[in-house]
Amino acid sequence: MRYLACVVLSLALAGCGSSPAELQYYRLPAVAAKAPLVDSSKVLVIEPVMVASYLNSNALVYQNNAVNLQLTRTHQWAEALDQQLTRTLQAHLSAALADWRVTQQASSPSDSRLTVQVTQFHTTADGVVLISGQAHLLTGAAVKQMPFELQLAIADDGYDEVVKTLGQGWGQVATQLAKLVE
Repeated sequence: MRYLACVVLSLALAGCGSSPAELQYYRLPAVAAKAPLVDSSKVLVIEPVMVASYLNSNALVYQNNAVNLQLTRTHQWAEALDQQLTRTLQAHLSAALADWRVTQQASSPSDSRLTVQVTQFHTTADGVVLISGQAHLLTGAAVKQMPFELQLAIADDGYDEVVKTLGQGWGQVATQLAKLVE
């Protein structure tokens, strides 16, 4: 009986020592947005950013090698990635395009429209983040297409640095898109 009590106590104590890792939540760095122009004749409508299906979860993605991707269990986005990308893209473009009204709401068929598809937005075992995709700008009957692909080194260890670097890279993509619009 005493032996059984020792075994049960040992198992109970062992269970306490192996508690699951605590969830960590992340969001892209905030971008200072400027007040929207109400009277501008140039309007850019940003469609919701579309992400590849493997990015369409709360998990941050880690690429182990050329063909293996892992969805992290304890490192999660605080809100949907596509929503964060859309919001920060709008803030970046509002700041970069001073004489444009940048919005997510179409007001006229003559408004320029920007669609963005993101195919990569993750970190790798090599210590870099990968951001790639394609954008389309529709202005009247003209369509401009712009692929984008970035590889940025992560300055330090940890997912905080990964998310900061992803945010910096997304800002660089927004700068490229602003040039496409101008």
